[in-house]
Amino acid sequence: MKIYRIPGLLVSCLGLSIAGAGCAVAGGDAPSLDGPPASVRGAGTGSSTIGPATTGPAGTASAIDLVASWADAVEGVYANGLSAEALTRNALITNVRANPVMVNVPLATESYADIGGEPELRFQLRHEPTREVMRYLVSCALEEGQSVSYTDTSTGEEYRFPGEIGLCPQWATGAVGPKCRQLNTACLLSRVNAMGRNVTLSMRGQAFPEHRPGLLTPAPSVRVVTVTEDGDAIPSFARCKTEISGESRDCGWTAGHVGSCTPGSYVYIGVGSEPLGDCDADPSSATGLSPGDTVVRVCSGIRGCDSGSPDHIEPREVRCSGRSEPALHFVCPVSGHFSVMSGPRMSVGAGALGPGKVLAATLQRHERFSVASELQPHPTPPPGAISILEASFKAAEYPAPEASVFRWREGAFYGTFWGNHSLNDLLEEGMNEVTEDGEFHGAPASGQSVFRHAFACTGEYWTDQAAYVEHRLCAGAGEEKDCAATSVGACGDAHAFKDCPPLDQCSVADGGLVEGDGDFQECKGSGGGTWHHPITVYLNHPSDVIRDSPFARMVSGAVFVDAPLCP
Repeated sequence: MKIYRIPGLLVSCLGLSIAGAGCAVAGGDAPSLDGPPASVRGAGTGSSTIGPATTGPAGTASAIDLVASWADAVEGVYANGLSAEALTRNALITNVRANPVMVNVPLATESYADIGGEPELRFQLRHEPTREVMRYLVSCALEEGQSVSYTDTSTGEEYRFPGEIGLCPQWATGAVGPKCRQLNTACLLSRVNAMGRNVTLSMRGQAFPEHRPGLLTPAPSVRVVTVTEDGDAIPSFARCKTEISGESRDCGWTAGHVGSCTPGSYVYIGVGSEPLGDCDADPSSATGLSPGDTVVRVCSGIRGCDSGSPDHIEPREVRCSGRSEPALHFVCPVSGHFSVMSGPRMSVGAGALGPGKVLAATLQRHERFSVASELQPHPTPPPGAISILEASFKAAEYPAPEASVFRWREGAFYGTFWGNHSLNDLLEEGMNEVTEDGEFHGAPASGQSVFRHAFACTGEYWTDQAAYVEHRLCAGAGEEKDCAATSVGACGDAHAFKDCPPLDQCSVADGGLVEGDGDFQECKGSGGGTWHHPITVYLNHPSDVIRDSPFARMVSGAVFVDAPLCP
């Protein structure tokens, strides 16, 4: 099999995998992403590519400058794993005494201490689900390097909650206002998961641009996820205990980035910055290579994998003209995304080179990759289906920008957990509270939203809103489910609801901070009023947040809807 360079069909992109940088996206005061925000563009992707680092003319940014300007956003995707049960029944946010105090004191260790802490907050973190909520709250609000610690004085157990996203780092030192409260409410709602899975999602919105311009903005690349859906570390990313060689080992691998491709197309990926020329299968290509030569593993989707995993894509090793390094040839999976892992052909066991030297030896050869792809036939829509998004060939891209890896708009989350009359009237003093002896007094199930001013609206592809709300936002069984937010209908236009809900709950379908990132803004609550700081969630796959999701059917990257569109 040979690659023929047909203009517009093949693309070569260099991935700076050590630095975490990827293909640069056009900069400026309002950068544009050719992503999938509009409902009729749900399958569209695109990005400009960069070659070797060069210095641009005076007054212009070089490729590296453009990448550097997006550095804050490179790790802009986060795990969704906060249980709905914990969020709707915890001893802080759903505690009528603790709730108003939280936002008027620092989000800091001393505020929550058993001895010397705020009276309303003392002892509340003795409750494990409350610690889960605190972990996600600190992750949303504070940034890396900030944290909150807690010591349970009854057991001596110590807990540390690290900052991560940094929506409101100023909360570490004092009270916070409405914008911080709304952003953190939206963040926590975005990360609710009723299935107990570790789901990676893309969060987009308007944070504090003066603080971190790239925050909640789609990044130019997405790191390979190194944990399973259960949250367990994937063994292949652990350091090898002994010296071991070959690409079949399940240790000593480094996470690269996620690439995109057209399902069924042929993809070639090679180590090094040299463009891929004509490539032929060469079974002897690995013969005589040094132990430091780089080996590559490719997995379906956005997670890494072990050699025996169903997601491990079996490739063929090939040689490409003009290149000394081998390349891999594989068929693009149905997911349309592939994850790249790399490592030296010979992985040295931990301690063999002394402290700090194993990592350096591992990383020195994985700096750049080139990718190319070949056109394959388009999928055929099922008989009688209405094609909303037509699947078309797109050249493989590595690294793929976040906007193309996460292209299914789930919806928006907004409102506030804190403030006057923020909890429903069934919650009274003494409910959802931990006493000094460590006993948690939970509130009875209410069968309604626990928070009066927390809302969610759905994206354009959901086909059964009631099922979505029940499985995404609520906890419990039967009719007495407690919900973390009130669903108000569709954020904008809806494609295929059985019974069309209220439409256009958000008056802005694409916020102006970054053109084309598809973040809803100016969203309405159920009791009137407009909320100005929502967060919009994009998914890698429609079923990520709900098993057997009530979502329009997806066939090889295209959406087919049997029902007519809502007006």
